Amino acid sequence: FQVRRAIVSARTSLMRDFVPHNLGFNHITREEVIQNHTRQLARNLMTEDVTSNLAILVLDGTYIYIQKSSNFAFARRSYSMHKHRPLVKPMMVVTTTGYIVSVLGPYLADSKNNDASILRHMIYHNAEELRNWLQEEDVFVVDRGFRDAQDVLEDVGIKLEIPAFMKLG
Repeated sequence: FQVRRAIVSARTSLMRDFVPHNLGFNHITREEVIQNHTRQLARNLMTEDVTSNLAILVLDGTYIYIQKSSNFAFARRSYSMHKHRPLVKPMMVVTTTGYIVSVLGPYLADSKNNDASILRHMIYHNAEELRNWLQEEDVFVVDRGFRDAQDVLEDVGIKLEIPAFMKLG
């Protein structure tokens, strides 16, 4: 009982005092990201006009491994066929300097939550006022797992960059 109360207290304190000031699109302005957290190399590679004021964000889903749940429905939805173990997937949104802007999720590991579907969810539901923060022509740097969300991003005016380090196949 004491441990539970301590964990609840720590969680409440983090959510009240830390998270709103250090995570999420509301804790940092777009201009601050452009001025202080965007590398010149990224501007050179990802934009046509290197003097432009475009936000360049890097998105990728990551994994947090968890124990198998005794709740069958949750255990099934959190089991990753790709990694062969239970996990949840937070979506990381970082700048080109590595500054963490936001962490969305966690999402379950089932087939409904690949990187592209999570990004679609973020855009459709305007997670953390994301669409209000972004402007047309801003750039998302992503891997090939996001290619199925390209049409959604183009609809809202966001440019998708998928670096081609390796040939397909």
